[in-house]
Amino acid sequence: MIKLTTYPNFTTLSNAVTQRWLNLITSTPTNQPCSFALAGGTTPAPLYQQFDALLAATKPRSNLIQLVATDERWVPDADPQSNEGLLRRCLTHSASHWHLTSLKNQQANPTDAIDEINTCLTTQINHPFTAIILGMGTDGHIASLFPDAPNLLDPNATSSCVATFHPQTQQARISLSFARLLNTQSIWIVITGEKKRAVLVAQAQIENNLVTPIGALLTAARCDVEVFWCL
Repeated sequence: MIKLTTYPNFTTLSNAVTQRWLNLITSTPTNQPCSFALAGGTTPAPLYQQFDALLAATKPRSNLIQLVATDERWVPDADPQSNEGLLRRCLTHSASHWHLTSLKNQQANPTDAIDEINTCLTTQINHPFTAIILGMGTDGHIASLFPDAPNLLDPNATSSCVATFHPQTQQARISLSFARLLNTQSIWIVITGEKKRAVLVAQAQIENNLVTPIGALLTAARCDVEVFWCL
C-alpha cells in the first residue's frame, strides 16, 4: 500500500518524519535491533538536524541505534558530496546514541571494495531495517540505483551492496542493493516539488513496473510505502 501525505512546507514535513522516527525507536524494545538506512543529498539534511536535537534530548534507548547511508560516492567524508560525511555533520549532538556502518573502505574503488563492504553490512546489520528513508531523482532513481540498469533491480540478490556509476558523470558510487532496500519493516520516501510528485504518481500507477527503480520498488515492496511530500 502506498500512502502519500502532503505538507504545507518542509518544516512541517520534517516534524512529521522525525516524530514518526522517534516513535519507532521508542516502541522498539531495547533487546531488539533498531536500524535505519538514510538517504543522502541536500533535501533531508534539515530533517536529520532536527532529529539530532530530538534524539539528544530524548535519549530513548540504552543501546546504540544502527545507521547506514543508502548510498555513497567514493570520496572522503570531508568532501561536500559525501553522504556519510553529511550524516556525521547533521547528527553531532546525538552521536553517542548511534553507530554508522560505513559503505567505504581503503580500496581504490567500489568494485574492489564490494566483497568486504558486503561482509561488513551482513555482519553488523543482519536483520531487516526498522525503516529506510529514501529520496528520489526526477529520473526515478533511488539511492544510487539508476534507470536503464535492470540488472541492479533483482529482489532476490544475495549481496547487500552494489558498485554503480552515475550515468552522466560516471562518478563511482556504492549503493545498498535493491534486495537490501526491500528488507525493511517500513519505507519512507521524502520528496519535494511538483515534478518529483508527478514522477512518483505516474510510476505508482503502472503495474509490474520496472521502468524506473522507484517503480520497481513500489511494485516489489513487502511493506507499506509512505510518501512525505511538500513543494
